[in-house]
Amino acid sequence: MRYQLDEGRGPVANGDPQSVVCQPGQLAPASGVYLVKHLNQHRAMHEVLVIRGEEFPLCRTCRGSVRFRLDREIDHVHHDWDLAGPMESSLSDALAEFDSVRAFRRVDVDLPITLEARHLKKPLILQGHTTNLSEGGMGAVITERFADEKRNITIRLPGLHSRKDIQVGARLRYRKGMRHGFEFTRVSPADRDALRELCAHSLS
Repeated sequence: MRYQLDEGRGPVANGDPQSVVCQPGQLAPASGVYLVKHLNQHRAMHEVLVIRGEEFPLCRTCRGSVRFRLDREIDHVHHDWDLAGPMESSLSDALAEFDSVRAFRRVDVDLPITLEARHLKKPLILQGHTTNLSEGGMGAVITERFADEKRNITIRLPGLHSRKDIQVGARLRYRKGMRHGFEFTRVSPADRDALRELCAHSLS
């Protein structure tokens, strides 16, 4: 899949993985093996594994004179839809900062999600993964930009113990780079119970 450079966000999806070249401070657009090139040549080119959404670091020696080229894209196990169900090993009881002032308690959890906006002239389907979750909203890392950020969208995520997928209506509340915050605007009683069970399970 090619990525093109979007000012302030780094490469974003659009075709050939090896066309992706990132700089320190940018966020990885995809999980995979990256070739590291030190521009002052103090070290030979080498490989590193980087997870989507992670920030590329400075080099201790050449500082910002280092580039990261995506060599081959690989899904992280927590971002694979079939392997990333909410199990005990993928959940944490750590609470998000300022959680006490939220309507619902948030928990840190890393799960794959699909975002859909089929009401647009050009239907939008994006992939991402959560950083935290509650009955009322979620934080997520998404590499692609929305065509219309003010519209409501549908978010789908896997239910607890491989149950039926949870599907909710949501709207974007904030975005900083690839990090997004969503408020749930439409949740069925069944999906509300599934979200409550999922969050409670992470705190047990």
